[in-house]
Amino acid sequence: MRKNLLPAALILSALAVRSSAVSQQIYSLETKNLRLIYYSKAHEFVVPHLARCFENAFGFHSRLFDFHPNEKVNVLLQDFGDYGGGGAAAVPSDYISIGIAPMRYVYETAPANERMNWLMNHEMVHIVALDKASTADRTWQKIFMGKVLATREHPLSMFYSYLTTPREYTPRWYHEGIATFLETWMAGGLGRALGSYDEMVFRTMVRDSSYIYDAVGLESEGKTTDFQGGANSYLYGTRFMSHIANTFSPERLLQWISRTDESSPYYSQQFSKTFGVSLDDEWSNWVAWERTFQRANLDSIRQYPVTPFRNIPVRTLGSVSRSFYDPARGKIYCAISYPGQVAHIAAIDVATGAIERLCDVKGAALYYVSSLTYDPSAGKLYYSTDNNKWRDLNVVDVKTGETAMLQQDVRAGDFAFNQADRSI
Repeated sequence: MRKNLLPAALILSALAVRSSAVSQQIYSLETKNLRLIYYSKAHEFVVPHLARCFENAFGFHSRLFDFHPNEKVNVLLQDFGDYGGGGAAAVPSDYISIGIAPMRYVYETAPANERMNWLMNHEMVHIVALDKASTADRTWQKIFMGKVLATREHPLSMFYSYLTTPREYTPRWYHEGIATFLETWMAGGLGRALGSYDEMVFRTMVRDSSYIYDAVGLESEGKTTDFQGGANSYLYGTRFMSHIANTFSPERLLQWISRTDESSPYYSQQFSKTFGVSLDDEWSNWVAWERTFQRANLDSIRQYPVTPFRNIPVRTLGSVSRSFYDPARGKIYCAISYPGQVAHIAAIDVATGAIERLCDVKGAALYYVSSLTYDPSAGKLYYSTDNNKWRDLNVVDVKTGETAMLQQDVRAGDFAFNQADRSI
């Protein structure tokens, strides 16, 4: 995940939000190319492994892209949430944030190998795609004494920033697309470029005759109005990069991404220079190919009967949690999230499709909304809030809608209810 993040030295000053963190010493490990920072001795067990994963990824990308930065990459190992993740930035310094917690693999949205290896493979692509500089870029960096970080207070700084790091000014689908493509390559095919979730999304869009955004529409509308939000950058970017590699070659794909003395600073100009066609035209070619490819998949599926089912007449729900059916009440209970509405726990009538809002979910997650489990005998749903941080355990009575927080910062995985002893 590429984010506009401050360098590790500045991030560490924000650790005051966690009183347990600032009361402890800051630790570091340095190698030839790495400055790894962590704040808890409890994290020390993974530090050597993380450093080796970084050096492996750094070595691979250095050879692949001829990448030789003039600074060490700062890596912050942190535990800010119940689920892990990563982020990267190259302005004003090369920086990666790694969450130590287990990853979310719900719906097989992120198939991957061992997570520290996977995160380093992925995040280092962002560093290379952002930071690899031409001679002209390095000249401007010397003039401005580093890579310029654009600020809202000084709009002209964006122009100076572009001179020092032009590939910072590329859409998110570009960066996430090449990172997921290469994470799959480096894992021998295990990754989102060959993932079942991505495949399912576009197959469903073709089946439903849904609109597939063009490159401009994706940035202006596709990342805000669709229930998947920013996930569309990953989905579209990965499919487009895979199309380019399949149509032209992986080598020419890398030629487009890599910043060299011969390349154009702006990514779309470099696309035309590399492939002899405009990015917009090739994007249209990809959409046409995708529709043909997925129609053939759907035709092959239709050759065989599927399990009979009955539609419940409900509107599009958006992201949906694990669901629980209560036959005594004739209701399906789940957490749902859709643009324009607050995420909430819902009771869906299986006969009419009517949706009753039981309670709001604070801090909903993108794909699974909330961890959910159900005690049918008591009519109580247990659910999580603050799902992108340290989650809290809550309960709602499905009859009255009354809610209560049972435990703050529960630090648990998926919830499950034990019918035998009524424990969670």
